[in-house]
Amino acid sequence: MMLKDSPKKHLLITGSTIGVALAHRFAQDDQVESVTLTWHSRPPATTSAKINTMQLDLTNDEAVHNTFKNFEKLDGVINAVGFLHGDGVQPEKSISRTNPPSFFKNMKTNTLPTLLLAKHSRGLLKDSHAGFFASISAKVGSIEDNRLGGWYSYRASKAALNMVLKTLAIEWSFALPKCTVAALHPGTVISPLSRPFTNKTNKRLFSPEESASHLKTILDNLTPQQSGRFWSWDGTEIPW
Repeated sequence: MMLKDSPKKHLLITGSTIGVALAHRFAQDDQVESVTLTWHSRPPATTSAKINTMQLDLTNDEAVHNTFKNFEKLDGVINAVGFLHGDGVQPEKSISRTNPPSFFKNMKTNTLPTLLLAKHSRGLLKDSHAGFFASISAKVGSIEDNRLGGWYSYRASKAALNMVLKTLAIEWSFALPKCTVAALHPGTVISPLSRPFTNKTNKRLFSPEESASHLKTILDNLTPQQSGRFWSWDGTEIPW
């Protein structure tokens, strides 16, 4: 629990539908002083004076490095950028539909940004008394939970993301022992990413705001002893 005299938090959240919702949800927290929200192609609409927006290519190592030069300290980083379809790329229903451009696009967008964000935020998170580093993953990235197959590139990129976070948690348990690392499954969120597939599922659908509220509750209650785990929107743990 945050003490009344604890310093206010400074967060960085990367764009997308759920990222914007997370930025607004954290901005409502009295313990949060500022949220930097990054975007790539379209500036997000924001309604809070606490939120600053910044354009950033999360696949560019130098750009990410230069962005973090603007901060003296951070208390939390959330990567909410993800890719599932677009530019002629669709999830593969069978191995015969797998192709290198689709695979590399998924890996570049779903896995690489978290590596770069962790690489360049480490020094800024080190002094936070209760910092966190989290990325939006997906339940389909769980190897143990895979019962349906398909979606090769997307599943592989999210499984790789999960491995990055698990490995990071091990390293930071020594280097940043007060920082909690987490993979987060937001549920099926109504967004451009999920829209083509939501009418084909019986899964519960969340608005971005609902999902963001669930994820913030999880992050608010995690401790360093729980670092390196994969959490669903309802607070249950997902097997790797």
